[in-house]
Amino acid sequence: MKNVLAIKILRGSLFLVIALLVSFVPRLLDLSPQQDGWLKTAITLALFMQGVVWANIIIGYYLQRYVHVHATEGANITTYKALGALARVTVWIILGVFALSTRGIQIRTLLTGLGIGGLAVALAVQNILGDLLAAIAIVTDKPFVIGDHISVENYRGKVESIGLKTTRVRSDSGEQIIFANGELLKSKIRNYSR
Repeated sequence: MKNVLAIKILRGSLFLVIALLVSFVPRLLDLSPQQDGWLKTAITLALFMQGVVWANIIIGYYLQRYVHVHATEGANITTYKALGALARVTVWIILGVFALSTRGIQIRTLLTGLGIGGLAVALAVQNILGDLLAAIAIVTDKPFVIGDHISVENYRGKVESIGLKTTRVRSDSGEQIIFANGELLKSKIRNYSR
């Protein structure tokens, strides 16, 4: 099993090879300080991308393995996938902050600006964030899980997937009904599987 992970990591090492190759360029060419700065930025970007690729491979591998062994119902699978997405984003943020700090960018002022900008963006995407928080509520509270037969307003069917923005239900007549998670939690839900 560990060999499979090692092979996946080795296959996903393209950015590391690029960073190593680019790091030898200053030794071969006589570069100006500005060109050398651009080259160091390219190396940092390549290493950041390599970290992202490796994080995706490692988290995906262990998540798939854990779900295969431990998940017995649809809610657990959805919970594990949501935790995997959260772990990926956390690693990306850490790698991004580290990459920026190695290039001498002031992180404190950047985070302050992102905080103010984040507030403006949060107000602009209020419905999307509402659906995202509703998805977290659905996954943790489990009013229904994948495979349950539910009824919402005049619609009835089997839950096919619970995503970050929408929940998809296959109706008894065969059509797929897509509910926004925020609107779904505001409605009365009848679960016929419990």
